[in-house]
Amino acid sequence: MLSAENLTLGFGSHVLLDGVSLEVRRGVITGLVAPNGYGKTTLLRALAGLGAGRVRGLVRVDDIDPRDTPAMRRAVFYAPGDASLLYPALTVREHLRAAADLWGSGLDVEAMARRCGVDGFVAKRVRTLSQGMKQQVTLAIAYLTGARYLLLDEPMNALDPTNVGINTRLLRELARAGRGVVLSSHILANVDEVADEVLFIKDRNLLLGRGDSADLYRRLYES
Repeated sequence: MLSAENLTLGFGSHVLLDGVSLEVRRGVITGLVAPNGYGKTTLLRALAGLGAGRVRGLVRVDDIDPRDTPAMRRAVFYAPGDASLLYPALTVREHLRAAADLWGSGLDVEAMARRCGVDGFVAKRVRTLSQGMKQQVTLAIAYLTGARYLLLDEPMNALDPTNVGINTRLLRELARAGRGVVLSSHILANVDEVADEVLFIKDRNLLLGRGDSADLYRRLYES
């Protein structure tokens, strides 16, 4: 389990989350929902050990010593939604092979490229790709790491409906295979489709959502 205890996050005097605790269980997909600026990215980065700004609290990953940074990084992978993970001059295939090799996952790069729908442009350099294509590559990289826990920051936002469907099915398969997933998203219908549980950020706290996420979003943030 990936867990956070008494986690406080902020920048300077501005507090985004105040003393929150959460558990990310293997085999479970957790949605993370809030308007921009509420701390979704900051929380995901803190869970991955990439915290920016002010971070207080304890993050644990299974039985890994929190001081063992390389082991923590192998177990938890953060995928940003803005393509900042990618190198413009490298090809898609070079990215995918690097992910499988660096994490030692042993996963089949070409098979994953086909599953993720990037096999038609694996020889292209990232700088030539559209934003949606870059997001497909970022997700393929995340899957190829074999990390126990995937933290996906708005992974569906740049994708067309076909690729949203592809990745929704892939994430469900990964969860059934025992990987834990947290994904932030503004696409609330997809959150309800893919997630087993949904957390909302409100008043510097985490609330477990029940029922339709779009309806709860309106009540929490628009009333």
